[in-house]
Amino acid sequence: MSVSGNALIMKEININLVRRALKATKRATKHQIAQATGLSTVTVATILQELADNHEVFEDGFAASSGGRPAQCFCFNENHAHTLILFTHEQDSLDMLYLRIANLFGECIYEQDTPLPDIKVDTFEPYIEEALLAYPSIRAIGFGLPGVVLEGKFVQGDYPALIGADLVAHYQERYQRPVLFENDVNAACVGYSKRKTIDSENTIVYLYFPQKYAPGAGIYLGDALHKGYSNHAGEIGGLPFGVNWFDQELYRSLERISEAIAQLIIITSSLLNPQSLILYGTFLTDAHIDLIQQKCAQHLYVDSLPTIRLTRDFTLDYQTGMIEITLALLEPQLSISS
Repeated sequence: MSVSGNALIMKEININLVRRALKATKRATKHQIAQATGLSTVTVATILQELADNHEVFEDGFAASSGGRPAQCFCFNENHAHTLILFTHEQDSLDMLYLRIANLFGECIYEQDTPLPDIKVDTFEPYIEEALLAYPSIRAIGFGLPGVVLEGKFVQGDYPALIGADLVAHYQERYQRPVLFENDVNAACVGYSKRKTIDSENTIVYLYFPQKYAPGAGIYLGDALHKGYSNHAGEIGGLPFGVNWFDQELYRSLERISEAIAQLIIITSSLLNPQSLILYGTFLTDAHIDLIQQKCAQHLYVDSLPTIRLTRDFTLDYQTGMIEITLALLEPQLSISS
């Protein structure tokens, strides 16, 4: 949100600067934080005391000194708050729930994988309530689902019982915490970018081929997901170029599936000109990637050919992205308006 430049908001902005600086370095002195933030050492000292009183930071010995009084070090308390992540993914023809609890560094401190025979609006509640009982420090809840959520409502996806449900309102009201829902491929796109530390200025497209369902795409553009005006960006399964993505014989033919994927990449590259295209499908091999690259090179200019990479772990990409996106709910969005 945009706010007027009053003293209270300035204080909150400064607190957040110190919080972020210490989180990035994990351990630092007041002087080091002052250098990183541009704040005075006196201001940093006052803020650190307040954060320590709230258990967000703690003192941790002294820095090495070449002379004079050694400086007190402070550490960021990554377990001051946690996020709860719940995401679904089909594994061996079973719908699976992957539950993760992460600290403020994005590290998983608890994992649970459970088959879900039926997915309805209240399906997740027992798992959430058990997690909140064990970790009352959970401050935000993130859901990952194969589908489209628009203005809080599940409008399209693999779970018919969820269609039309106002999921965000339901869970926020029930648990009194910020809640978000993210598309599975969007989350995987963010997660892959995070895991591989890809430059945030790069445009990345993540193509997911589940075989049982139509493919989907996640688009990471200018350090943010591009979702389109109604969150349908990336719903590529309906592109009209004569490919039946539900034909299982398609995936058994190296030539046919490579041609189909190459066509998708050519269309995507012509519209978005991404630096990288990431592919995931259990059937994909290095031989597919080589053939796809050859086919793309026949139709795209040399200087517009994207780097095509294969990712082997969709679940890890998905998990990493969901943690990253949900942690962002805990970041104050403050700015000074002119």
